[in-house]
Amino acid sequence: VLTPKDSPTFIVDNNFRLAVLGLSLYTAAFVCESLRSGINTVHVGQSEAGRSLGLTFTQNLRLVVLPQAFRAVTAPLGSVLIALTKNTTIASVIGVAEAALLMREMIENEAALFLIGGIFALGFVILTLPMGLFFGYLSKRFEVAR
Repeated sequence: VLTPKDSPTFIVDNNFRLAVLGLSLYTAAFVCESLRSGINTVHVGQSEAGRSLGLTFTQNLRLVVLPQAFRAVTAPLGSVLIALTKNTTIASVIGVAEAALLMREMIENEAALFLIGGIFALGFVILTLPMGLFFGYLSKRFEVAR
């Protein structure tokens, strides 16, 4: 049963909300690090050139730094997204019904162990392989010719 939104234990009473909160906080650190490293790949001279043209900080960031940083962060952000997809299995620890928990329950009911494990492994391959190929394509498309 869901608690009312004005309840002081609104988040704690729902395991799905706890899983979303935990995975969001965990993944946010990796996203921030990817973005930080992407911004650091832009040479300082690029920002100085933007400032010398009279651009404000936000204009410099929007027009000079971020377009160049975007090229550097496509592959790391793709890896973070794939890792997030695989990390959702951790949500079964707190009781959220997801793939690993459902697989464990099916195995306990004496179903075919290798068949069920293979189906779930194939499901993860079907989810993550297209993402990996897509982000690989994007990183090749956006890379700078050197």
